[in-house]
Amino acid sequence: MNLFDNPCFECGACCQHFRVSFYHGEVASDFYPEGVPPEMVTRLDANKVCMKGTEKGSSPCVALTHAPSTGYRCSIYVQRSSTCREFNTHFSNGQVNPDCQRLRIARGLKELDPIL
Repeated sequence: MNLFDNPCFECGACCQHFRVSFYHGEVASDFYPEGVPPEMVTRLDANKVCMKGTEKGSSPCVALTHAPSTGYRCSIYVQRSSTCREFNTHFSNGQVNPDCQRLRIARGLKELDPIL
């Protein structure tokens, strides 16, 4: 099995393109210690925060890491927000997420095939 069999490891474009905003209740606290680390978010309004670095879009998320040996990875993967958990390369029916596909193509990466 190739290290980069997961297409996200060779790309990371979603983490470098979108503003990653979500409900402030997902930020770690005494009541929710498994949430997103508070030092990694910026408050947008009374109810929303976003990952630092993504405030205006088209900039990398503070949690995104990259190394040639491992590719792109989320440094807080188990604590990532619902926004990140819900953005996948494929939908549940096996069709390719068009937003993911568009970003991959823009980066010159191979298009993804549907999962049959």
